Amino acid sequence: MVKQKILIFINSLRSGGAERVVSHLLHHLKDDFDIHLALYNRSIDYVIPSEIKIFDLEQPLKENEYAVFLRIPMLSRKLYRYCKENNIQTSIAFLNRPCYINALMRSLWGYKGNIIMCERTHQTTMLRHNSRLYRMISKMLVKFSYKRADLVLANSYASKADLIENFRIKTPIRVIHNPIDLQSIHRQSSVTPPDVFEEKKFHFIYVGGFRKEKNIPLLLQAFYIIKNLPIKLLIIGGGALEHVLLHLVDELGLQDKVVFCGFDPNPYKYISHADCFVLTSHVEGFPNVVLEALACGKPVISTDCKSGPREILAPGTDINHEAFSSYEIAEYGILSPVNDVANLAAAMKKIYEDASLRQQLSVKALERAKDFDVEGIKQYFHVAFSS
Repeated sequence: MVKQKILIFINSLRSGGAERVVSHLLHHLKDDFDIHLALYNRSIDYVIPSEIKIFDLEQPLKENEYAVFLRIPMLSRKLYRYCKENNIQTSIAFLNRPCYINALMRSLWGYKGNIIMCERTHQTTMLRHNSRLYRMISKMLVKFSYKRADLVLANSYASKADLIENFRIKTPIRVIHNPIDLQSIHRQSSVTPPDVFEEKKFHFIYVGGFRKEKNIPLLLQAFYIIKNLPIKLLIIGGGALEHVLLHLVDELGLQDKVVFCGFDPNPYKYISHADCFVLTSHVEGFPNVVLEALACGKPVISTDCKSGPREILAPGTDINHEAFSSYEIAEYGILSPVNDVANLAAAMKKIYEDASLRQQLSVKALERAKDFDVEGIKQYFHVAFSS
């Protein structure tokens, strides 16, 4: 049987939620499709199957935001030629730059295959943190790009609603939540972690990139409020803001209580030994790391940001509702108001003090994680990629 040729296009495979999703898909779809991987920049932190064919556009990941826009038409031509030469039947783009290039491949050069865009964030909320000119150009490009797709895959219902209501996208949109590999997580979580855990200490943990939208300063400030408890904070990850965070830790006098462990492709060995996972983002798409913490059986505290945390931790509630004046103990975790240091500190203190709640959320966490196992979700990707 001849396999369908598909191209998956993403900026890179450095650490990140979308990047982790793509790494899962490469492993779990390789036997059913002839997969080509296009990268804006060949930076790879994850192990990928040896049979995956890689096309590197050889572009810098860090560059002037407006220079990116000017380069897109030329890059779309390069991608079109690759797809034509390799008879790619479906091109799937993750993240903004690949989506823009995908759209121009059709609009400028007449690509005849299927085009799928994968929305990984809540665009309206994300764009609020940029300049007015950048927001205007980005909104125009999102509208232009998604209208030229055959299908848009959103990873949350809130993101789907955002595209329809605020961007007027009429292209069919299907929600497919991010998958996690439960079997792999359970295997990797059994590995002995480095010697950063202390007896008789309660360990909070954060895992992710050091980016503005992750709002890690909020976590440090909340931790400072409850610092006199026998607690410790582990931070797993890296990124451009590392020096800012290290300086803040020094300013707050938390050097003995906060440990930066660096990026690790196996964060589960840390999560499984911690007591509570905390996410403090301004905006998300559908945070993989929350799913992974649940898979490790850990209580989760997350800001109630757009989008994803509410759909994961409080699935029976209205996706438009937001925790506002106080933290909310939901069915599968705790939701705290966005950028609210007092409520976050109160939620962290609550989970530290209430052993019964911790046990209840730990049990529920394992139950909830099963809903996102890649073995169950990959059938939906099959349908999408074959459409």
